[in-house]
Amino acid sequence: MKNTWCRKFFCLTLAFSLLIQALPVSASAIEETAADQPAARISDDLLIHWEEETSSDTDEPEQTEESETDSEPVEGRFVTSRGITRFRLKGGGYAAGMLEIEGQRYYFYEEDNRMAEAEWISLDGRSYYASEEGPLLTGRQVVDGKVCYFDEDGALWVPGWHQPEQGWILLQDDGSLATGWYQEGDIWYYFDEEGYMLSNDWVQSQGKWYYLKESGKMAASEWVSWKDNWYYVNQYGIMQAGTTLTINGRKWYFDQYGRLSVTSDHPIDVPFVKQAPALPNGCEITALTELIQFYGFSVSHTTMSAKYLPRAKFSWSGGKMYGPDPYDYFVGNPEDNTGWYCLEGAIMTAANRYLSEQGSALRAESVSGADLAELKEYLRQGIPVMVWMTPGLQPFGYSSVRWILPDGSIYKPYIGTHALVLTSINEEKGIATFSDPARGKTTQKLSFFLNIYRQMGRRAVIIR
Repeated sequence: MKNTWCRKFFCLTLAFSLLIQALPVSASAIEETAADQPAARISDDLLIHWEEETSSDTDEPEQTEESETDSEPVEGRFVTSRGITRFRLKGGGYAAGMLEIEGQRYYFYEEDNRMAEAEWISLDGRSYYASEEGPLLTGRQVVDGKVCYFDEDGALWVPGWHQPEQGWILLQDDGSLATGWYQEGDIWYYFDEEGYMLSNDWVQSQGKWYYLKESGKMAASEWVSWKDNWYYVNQYGIMQAGTTLTINGRKWYFDQYGRLSVTSDHPIDVPFVKQAPALPNGCEITALTELIQFYGFSVSHTTMSAKYLPRAKFSWSGGKMYGPDPYDYFVGNPEDNTGWYCLEGAIMTAANRYLSEQGSALRAESVSGADLAELKEYLRQGIPVMVWMTPGLQPFGYSSVRWILPDGSIYKPYIGTHALVLTSINEEKGIATFSDPARGKTTQKLSFFLNIYRQMGRRAVIIR
């Protein structure tokens, strides 16, 4: 009997033990068991799956007592429960606030530790945008169809001007980039489709061309130099083309492409100043006066001669005549028949004395030696050129008169000189156009001009 009872008790005990082992293990036991396992044995996917399966009905997250800081290493794992992603810290609880995880910044709401996803975040007066995956956007991004810029911490750039590597941009109050025309006060700017400010370039808008200067400001009522050509834009910034304009009292022609065009039909509009009767031998200073008046000054040729032109007379000693170098001085007096002529040096001295006195940045300079191509280039740029020739169609030659220069050398003067202002060259028609102090607007055969010009030493002066 005793053995039979013992056997029954043993069997009952064994059956009860087996029944206990067959029951499901509690969630807390599983969590304790999982915590004892090496991390390498359980993948993040399995951990997240486990969190999804075992989250409580209330879905209340555990709260951390202390916030992690950006400077501290963050260890833990992302977990998703009922469509909400959180970051479970290794020490327990969930992340809250701004947090950097493996080099990327995330934001977790304080109230439920939810990770921000695909949404704007306003924090301490700055705006951020969390991507669909959670990390905050940085750099140039497109949000809600608008291009936006974020700094390396994810903060949206504040409205105003910024200069990333590609050029200047302008962020508007809503954080989007300005594109197309933008007005700031009385100044207009233009931004391309990528939001970059245009500069040193043209833009076509509604069939009109506008120029954006180096600063980005739209040019208005001014000359524009672009790719070796001159253009002019009116007060509205519109490039002028296929028309003749009067600018500062001077007429200019612009071709169908808006380029300044100097032809025999449209020469540079240099004012005519008549040298006689006040200066019968003053063609050089009168031609210079035409140049100076062309640049907007109102001085007369008689004032230029009396006040600014360097002069020198002849002297006699030992039966020999001594005189100045015409390069540096006008020889004699241009107001009477004792006057001879002067060359580039004296003209530059007179011009620069006057221009300096007026506070102008313009200066006269010698371009002597310029060939046909160089003369055409000056004209194409709208720069008239003062040149030396012979009077009328007189051939080139030397006078029989001689005098001794200050350095002791013998000077052999030209038999006759005449200065005038070259205003156009037309190779097809074979003519050159001038403003002649003796006759006004004149033309000469290009071949004759070039021949005398060469024999006279290719003497030329410009102002710029």
